[in-house]
Amino acid sequence: MRNQPPSELKHINMNKMKTISITAFVIIMAFTSLRAKENHLTNNSKLLTDTLKKDGIDPVCKMKVRAGNIKTATYDQLVYGFCSESCKQKFVKEPAKYIKK
Repeated sequence: MRNQPPSELKHINMNKMKTISITAFVIIMAFTSLRAKENHLTNNSKLLTDTLKKDGIDPVCKMKVRAGNIKTATYDQLVYGFCSESCKQKFVKEPAKYIKK
């Protein structure tokens, strides 16, 4: 290995430091983004889960839903019950479509 002048060594070390810094920054940003997305999903699922307090009507298929049902979604601070998971998913995708104003 040949001897490199100190200024050339300093230049090589600076390039390595830049590469390490950029890599660390990208990893941290990716991790932060994933955590934020995970928290967002967790918070939404908490908002969309409740127990139906009284008998109701499934807003999607209009079937009767009994009190205590756990297939529910909250929209505009009201809890809606569903006869099935598929009705719940349809409602969650487009709640305004199934709510009469």
